Amino acid sequence: MAIVTLCPQCQTAFAIQAEHYSAADAWVRCGRCAHVFEVDQHLFELDEPPPPPAPEVKPELVRTRSKPPPRQPAISIGMWNFFSFSLLLLLGFQILLHQRHQIRGINPELTPMLISICQVLSCELHWPMQPEKMSMESGSFKHLGGNDYAFEGVIKNQSDSLMSAPALELSLTDEIDMPVIRKIITPEDMSLSSPMRDHRAQSFEVRFSLDPETSSKINGYRAFLFYP
Repeated sequence: MAIVTLCPQCQTAFAIQAEHYSAADAWVRCGRCAHVFEVDQHLFELDEPPPPPAPEVKPELVRTRSKPPPRQPAISIGMWNFFSFSLLLLLGFQILLHQRHQIRGINPELTPMLISICQVLSCELHWPMQPEKMSMESGSFKHLGGNDYAFEGVIKNQSDSLMSAPALELSLTDEIDMPVIRKIITPEDMSLSSPMRDHRAQSFEVRFSLDPETSSKINGYRAFLFYP
């Protein structure tokens, strides 16, 4: 008994061995008409083997079950370069927008460009504000007589860039170091230049008066710098 396969297109019969179509993954190409078909779907058993076909019509093993997928059109190198450059520009602009205050402090010559960008995008632009970079180098609280007082000190910008001048919170305390009154002293009150230059110090003096009842309780002070 012989196993044959029959080409569904030209009806040519071929004797097939099991190892042949298993090696071909069950697909062959007809040696006569070049039609590709699945062996498993066209197998027959014969009591007597068919006459061997001419050598030129031997079935050809096919190693794939399906047709290869169509090739997608390749994107040109120029298009990839354009996309990459656009993404880099977008990333750079986002960094510029997010770090605009720090960039201005380090490169003040970019201020006109940053102002123009913020005018278009309706964003705020100011000098950098980093209270940890501002230090009170010295401070002195003085009673000038009567109900008049003065507070003077030195503020230093310890950063490597220009900084907004900070405000000062001055708490006047009693004998047990409890706050009696708090005063907010602005950069304008201290006559500080803004921005403050990097690694530069500025001195200030602020004078004020208190009512007699409050004045009688004052025994000390606490002061710290902040940005409103």
